Amino acid sequence: MTVPPVRPSRRTASRRLTGLVLVLVLAGLAVLLVRQVRTSPPEAAPTGAPDSADVAAVLSVLNRHADALIDRDARAWAQDLDQSPAAAGYTGRQRQVFSNLAQVPLASWRYVLVAPVTDPNVLAPAAARLGGPVVIVHVELQYALAGVDPAPTGKQLWLTGVRRGNSWKLAADDDVAAAGGASWRGPWDFGQLLVRRGAHTLVLTHPAHRQDGPVLADLVEKSLPAVTRVWGRDFNDQVAVLIPDTAEEFAAVTGDDTDSTDLAAVTVADQVRPDGTVLGARIVLNPSTLGRLDAAGRRLLISHELTHIAARSVTSDQMPTWLIEGLADYVGNLGSGLSVSRTATELAADVRAGQVPAALPADAEFTGGSRLPQAYEKSWLACRLIADRAGQAGLVRFYRVVAAAARTDPATAVALGLRQVLRTDLAAFTAAWRSYLVGQLR
Repeated sequence: MTVPPVRPSRRTASRRLTGLVLVLVLAGLAVLLVRQVRTSPPEAAPTGAPDSADVAAVLSVLNRHADALIDRDARAWAQDLDQSPAAAGYTGRQRQVFSNLAQVPLASWRYVLVAPVTDPNVLAPAAARLGGPVVIVHVELQYALAGVDPAPTGKQLWLTGVRRGNSWKLAADDDVAAAGGASWRGPWDFGQLLVRRGAHTLVLTHPAHRQDGPVLADLVEKSLPAVTRVWGRDFNDQVAVLIPDTAEEFAAVTGDDTDSTDLAAVTVADQVRPDGTVLGARIVLNPSTLGRLDAAGRRLLISHELTHIAARSVTSDQMPTWLIEGLADYVGNLGSGLSVSRTATELAADVRAGQVPAALPADAEFTGGSRLPQAYEKSWLACRLIADRAGQAGLVRFYRVVAAAARTDPATAVALGLRQVLRTDLAAFTAAWRSYLVGQLR
C-alpha cells in the first residue's frame, strides 16, 4: 500500500523540534514585563525608540482587543481598528478573522510584548503611509484552544498602532515583513472555520472540507487506543487537527514553505516545557494529498501522526529520523491486515531486484524525492524487527533510551539503545535487519 509519507515538524532553529523560550526582561513599561528570546533586525537598531507611554497605550489597545475576542464582542473588536483608507486591507481582514473564529473554542487569547520596533527605516514609511504617528510592537500572541491545549502556546506578530487624535488604533501587521518580521498567520486568517468535537478531538476545517471533519474526528478516536497500547498514556490525548484549504495555508500554519507535494501531514508543536508538557501540538493535514488517501491510508496517517504527538515530549532533535518515523509507521501499520510486502511495496521491489539496503536510512533520505517511500519502509521494518525481538514495550524503551542519550551524545545513542535493549551492536543489528528485509519481502 502506497501512502504519501508523513514527517514530523522541522520548524525553528533545528531540523525538527520547536522551542520558544523568552529570556530578556524589558523594563520601563508599567503595563507588561516580558521576556524575549531574540531581537529581530529592526528591533536591534539603537535609535528611534518610541515613547514608552505610547507603547503602553498600544499595549492597552491590544489588551482590550483580546478581551473583545474572548467576550465575542464584535463591536469592541472593530472599535480598535483604524478606519483610514490606508488601513482598509488590514481592518477588513481583522473583521473577517473575528467572524472566522466564531465557532472556535478559545480558552485564552492575549498579546504579550516582546519589544517595540525602533528602526526608523521601518517606522518612517509606516507613519507616512498611515498619515500619523505610529508604534510598531513585536508581540507574542498567546492563545489556547479550549479542551485541547494544557496552556497557551505562542506565535510571533508585528503589529502597527497609529495615533488618531487622542487614541490609538491598530492599522497593520506587515510593516516589518520586509525586514524579517513576518507575522504568523493562523487558520482563521484563511477563511471560516468549522469545528468538530470528539471525546479527544478538535478538528478545524473550512467549508470546502466540511465532510472530512466528522470522518477525521472519528478516526482520531478509533486510533488513539492503538497508540496508547504501544506508547502508554503519559501524553496529552486531547488532539487538535487542522485541514487547510491551500498549500499557502498549509505552509503558513506549519511554518514550512518548502515543496509539500510529498507530504500527507505534518505534526507541529511550539514548545516542550521542562516538565514534558507539549504546547501548540497540532496535526496538520495536506489538502493536496488528503483526497488521494483511501480509508486505510487515512487510518495509517492518523495513527502515525498521533504517535508523533504521544512521543513528542521525549523526542530529541538529535535522534535519527529513521527511529522517529519508524516508530510512527510501526503503530500506524498495526492491525492493517496487509502483508509486509504489500505495505512496503517499493522496498519489496528493490529487494526482489537484488537491491538490499546496506545501512539504516540516513536523515538525508527523508528530505524528499522519488525514493522517499523506501526510506519510510526501511524505517518501519527496522522498528518492526526491534519489536519482534524485544516486544512493543522493548521498542518503546529503545526509543526512550536513544532519545535521552541523543541529547548529549547523538553519535552513540543508537548503539547504547541496541546494547541495553537488544544486547547487540550496530553492525550485528544492521546485518540482522538486512536479512530480515530479504526474508520478509522476497
